[in-house]
Amino acid sequence: MKAPPAVKAPKHEPHPDEHSKTQGRIVWEQFTKHRVAVVGGTVLILMYLIAGFAGFLAPYGMNEYRRSPVSAFVPPTTVHWIDPDTGRLTRPFVYDVTPDRDPVTRQRVYVEDTSKAYPIQFFVRRPSQPYKLFGLFESDLRLFGVEEPARLFVWGTNNLGKDVFSRVLYGGQVSLTIGILAVWVSLTLGLVLGSIAGFYGGLVDDFIMRLVEVFAAIPGLFLLIVLATLLKDPRNPLAQAFGLRMDSAQTFLMVVVVLGFVGWGGLARVIRGLILSLREMDYAQAAKALGASESRVMFRHLLPATASYVIVDLTLAIPGFILAETGLSFIGLGPSEVDTASWGILLRDATARGISIQFVPWLLIPGIPIFLAVLCWNLVGDGLRDAFDPKKRR
Repeated sequence: MKAPPAVKAPKHEPHPDEHSKTQGRIVWEQFTKHRVAVVGGTVLILMYLIAGFAGFLAPYGMNEYRRSPVSAFVPPTTVHWIDPDTGRLTRPFVYDVTPDRDPVTRQRVYVEDTSKAYPIQFFVRRPSQPYKLFGLFESDLRLFGVEEPARLFVWGTNNLGKDVFSRVLYGGQVSLTIGILAVWVSLTLGLVLGSIAGFYGGLVDDFIMRLVEVFAAIPGLFLLIVLATLLKDPRNPLAQAFGLRMDSAQTFLMVVVVLGFVGWGGLARVIRGLILSLREMDYAQAAKALGASESRVMFRHLLPATASYVIVDLTLAIPGFILAETGLSFIGLGPSEVDTASWGILLRDATARGISIQFVPWLLIPGIPIFLAVLCWNLVGDGLRDAFDPKKRR
């Protein structure tokens, strides 16, 4: 009797996507598995969106203040939700406040005037305080506000009576974008010069590496202090000789760009080492044998292989520039608060002479977005580092 034929197991056909995934897709899938990094990236996106729409979200202008000697250090406004007459839930409203003195501490306090309620209005027009959305579109529409003479200070006011909440939103436009702009200057110079040094070697390599050593010998903080001091004062000889008449925001932007120009050396050294090893790989030698030009081999085949390190270095360098901006603004070498605002300037308000922080703790609030921005950028960098590492893929 003939044995029945053996039943063959169905051959497993791999899913088409298993062999068609690009490197970018693989990295993205690995990054999304890093939950903490995803949360950090989401927070960063929200912070940049809020900074971009600061003019719309802020109830007051960046330098708008109540022209009254009793508007300084107003505590956060209390928002009421219960109608005092009926005891029922109603639309949110606030009361105007009047200054008074605490009989014990003799500190100024603000008492609510409950004779009239001012409901919070949404999508209000304020023609007296227009703004430019993304620096292009002028508008006077605000997300929320209240009628005068009442004021809605979400996070209180500073010593000049300026709304801290509005200034924190506007300050994000400076503190968050400065880091990106400066790191791109450093990234561009480091990539180009480092790859040239590693690819050509010889005298070109020696010259670029000696140039890196020269820039590394320049103390970045000292250079920033000197430039900020010289360029912010139009009476100094340098400004008079070259006709420099820049406002504080332009001066600070140029100083941070100079810091990025000085700080490209470390990245150039690493890129040089990577290119030295990559140019000996088989695919690079094959491209040369097929007649590819030197520029094509460098920018088409070698530099893309350094993308993993470059991206991680970029995400980890941005927090350093944010902290550099905050530190310079805190010691008074950043932009002037007359022209613009940054988180470092807002923190400096908490250390002004004659201020006891225990009575105005809301002046420390600008430190929260600084902490969040630096933490989230480091989390994103850590997630990207794991996503690009083949040993940690699962």
